[in-house]
Amino acid sequence: MQGEKKDIQFDCGREMLKWIALITMTIDHIGATLYPEHSVLRLIGRLSFPLFGYLLVLGLESTRNVKRYCARLLIFAFISQVPFYLAFGREPFESLNIFFTLSSGLFFIYFFKMRNVLLVLLPLFASFVLNFDYGIYGVMAIGCMHLLMKDTKLGVISFLALNLVFLPVWPPQFLSLFALPVIILQKRWNIANTDRKVDAKVGYPIWKKHFFYVYYPLHLTILHFTRVGF
Repeated sequence: MQGEKKDIQFDCGREMLKWIALITMTIDHIGATLYPEHSVLRLIGRLSFPLFGYLLVLGLESTRNVKRYCARLLIFAFISQVPFYLAFGREPFESLNIFFTLSSGLFFIYFFKMRNVLLVLLPLFASFVLNFDYGIYGVMAIGCMHLLMKDTKLGVISFLALNLVFLPVWPPQFLSLFALPVIILQKRWNIANTDRKVDAKVGYPIWKKHFFYVYYPLHLTILHFTRVGF
């Protein structure tokens, strides 16, 4: 019974991050598909990926089954590929959607924790060869989020350094640094509630857990049909 109860409970701080990530991602995709002339929408969207990366790290730390977690990401990666290339007007395998990036980032962190240098390089190589959304930057950013969870200062420095390296080729992505205060606030809030022995969890319907996965291909499908006028 205790294990079942854990499945329907959720951290309020993590819930907040999910909604901010989802909203900023949606704004970004609306800008990319429907209003490309309004660059401010894409700039707002730069905040979403670090948030999703940090949520992935939290998910890896709290999951009781890493294989099932990875399988769920990969299943939705394949489900989302058709809506992804339709929404953005790309060829079917010109690039791979964000779930492939998150899956690769999950492997990257997992192998990093195992301290296996050769295996750590595999997700980086895959992200480069297979042209994931956000590419090698995305996988390394997830690695920075893992460091941030363990050590705030080290994580912030590493993420800043990563964005400085990519600044010449992707200037707008530098705005992703504005996601850091939100992440740090959630981290401190969570620690404060833990120190005070306050129950920071609330009842969480199981359907909501899957909603955040389903939302990605669903909203891309809606954006596609909105763009083509159906």
